[in-house]
Amino acid sequence: MLLALALSLPVAQADEGMWLPEQLADRAEQLTELGLELPPEQLADPMGQPLGSIVTMGFCSASFVSADGLLATNHHCVSSYLQYLSDEDTDRNTDGHLAADRAGELWVGPGSEVQVVEKISDVTAEVMRGVRTRTSDSKREARIRVNRAKVIAECEADRPNVRCRVAPFYGGQTYRLIEKRRLRDVRMVYAPPESVGSYGGEIDNWMWPRHTGDFALLRAYVAPDGSAAEHAEDNVPYQPRHHLELNAEGVGPGDFVMVAGYPGSTYRFRQARSMRFSRDVRYPFQQALYEELIGILQRHIEGDAAAAAKLPATKGYLDNGSKYVAGMLDGFSGSDVVSRKEASEAALKAWIAADPARVKRYSPVLGELDAMLQADEQRYEAEALASWLVWAGNLLRTAHTGVRWATEQQKPDLEREPRFQDRDKEQLLRRFERMDASLHLPADREVFEVFIDRAAALPSGQDIPGLTTWLEQMGGPEAALDALYTEPDLAGADARKALLDLSLAELEASKDPWIQLALVMEDHLAPLRDRDKVEKGARLRLMPVYYEALKQAQPADTYPDANSTLRITVGQVKGYTPEDGLVALPQTTVAGVAAKAGDWPFDAPERLLQAAPAAPESRWTDESLGDVPANFLTNLDTTGGNSGSATLDAQGRLVGLIFDGNYEAMSADWLFDETMTRSIHVDIRYMLWILEEVEKATWILEELGVAAE
Repeated sequence: MLLALALSLPVAQADEGMWLPEQLADRAEQLTELGLELPPEQLADPMGQPLGSIVTMGFCSASFVSADGLLATNHHCVSSYLQYLSDEDTDRNTDGHLAADRAGELWVGPGSEVQVVEKISDVTAEVMRGVRTRTSDSKREARIRVNRAKVIAECEADRPNVRCRVAPFYGGQTYRLIEKRRLRDVRMVYAPPESVGSYGGEIDNWMWPRHTGDFALLRAYVAPDGSAAEHAEDNVPYQPRHHLELNAEGVGPGDFVMVAGYPGSTYRFRQARSMRFSRDVRYPFQQALYEELIGILQRHIEGDAAAAAKLPATKGYLDNGSKYVAGMLDGFSGSDVVSRKEASEAALKAWIAADPARVKRYSPVLGELDAMLQADEQRYEAEALASWLVWAGNLLRTAHTGVRWATEQQKPDLEREPRFQDRDKEQLLRRFERMDASLHLPADREVFEVFIDRAAALPSGQDIPGLTTWLEQMGGPEAALDALYTEPDLAGADARKALLDLSLAELEASKDPWIQLALVMEDHLAPLRDRDKVEKGARLRLMPVYYEALKQAQPADTYPDANSTLRITVGQVKGYTPEDGLVALPQTTVAGVAAKAGDWPFDAPERLLQAAPAAPESRWTDESLGDVPANFLTNLDTTGGNSGSATLDAQGRLVGLIFDGNYEAMSADWLFDETMTRSIHVDIRYMLWILEEVEKATWILEELGVAAE
């Protein structure tokens, strides 16, 4: 039983672990044995080199690769930027963009920014101030929320270019304050055509072998005095404290590698019941919705040039989610991941049962957590549908945000819900402004109709009574949709932005059908959020004790679940055996790109195919392969949010960018499998070959420190 527990807990293994920087110094001996050539303590400094070069875009990771603020990330991480830069006449979604010089670098739009970590500190005492053992769950949630808001407010006071976050670890055992500098003028330098950056499309997504040039280059700009500033023509390139050196020789099988970035979420500490419910209900529910929405968007993209300019990023998000869920379900059914999780939980319970003191402390916690999960399961589909309904329609999401904003404005700033404080107004305005680039009303209507129909089909007791009444008052669903989508005011950016200046009374008096519907949905959702706050308070009470039991039952070095904070994972370039009789080699080549070429989504650009035969003679070729490497596999432990993360060699030099994981191991978000879990990276040599031989972008190569031949 202890062995089963050890197999499922996030403990130190050669290739597993999304480690906090400060944890690496304690793993110095193991890291050196794996092949790290840097002093391990150097990786413990998030502001030093190489970690000081790593930034977050909020949804992806990136890294500085020149002294003039040049940034490397994934092509799929800039899809919304390309969409912003596209219209019916200029399709950068498809064609990409190459700046001929710095004057040709294009601003990627309002709300875009990268954030550079400047300080990390422990604020557990400040966050837990006033919280006692007997504090009720509702007061516990409120006190911790307000305490976190106070810490953030003090951090950001009189510093508009600093964004602070208080992140919990191990279920709230500890909290860290992360201070980041905001760089708010981001410009597109180079993005390859879609037929390079997304080569293979959804057919190849999450699959191996892979031949995708999933990379892009951005640049951060600041005011002439070096301070962060909004986009302006006289801004100058940002001068980072650190930037990565390139290793143009790359890496090969067996070589040490590491990734530094901002992984989003993992669920390795969650209970087996949560995993089973996700397998049986949550993921199938999501999969059905993804497939229906993707079909709608695809029809519009194929039949309307305006839709083709506005919808690809949204569809790409849904495509990726659909493939992820499908892979997760296949992973659950085709492996022992669920049974391993169940065995580890049984082992934990046996460990608790072996000692009366442990029974007294931990058994009630497990029982209460299980009861909460059971309650969540019983109401999941109806409540998930209500949330999706508000999210799916761009204009309802906007109107509902306005209602929430006005409601929260009635409270003192620090007592408001996260994302509705004064500090969040600028970001909301930028989001409203940016919506023009992705709003296509015919597709939006059809998507929204899906959720109206699904909501109408909910059984009595799970339905949304206010929505049913409102639809009847409007004359039925079709008449309601006509009223909502006939020249809606909120289709204009000015009207959307004006929402944040309206009081709740003004919104309640509005005749705008979107605002009326938003008020109806808020009446339904507000009580659910109040209940959720009490449950969150209970989890804040229970989870630290649960983690305490896990750590004591398996007293090995552990890492916390991913939570969009800076992490490092280490391993090596390594293939795997996807099924009996098959071996997946860890590298692909330009020859493989050309061999796949054909109809979409394998419609590689003609200029790339013309350059491909000479690739073996290129200076970027790998002698052992006899060709330029395109992509490579590693056994690194990564997940969503790591996209765009720098892949580094033993000396901390850039050798590629991670952009995906393998299909067989998606369930690693729940439980890591060292034999099957692999990450997929674009090789630095493929990036350089494209820039030099395909795009002739010699000025970019020179900035990257690559001398012309």
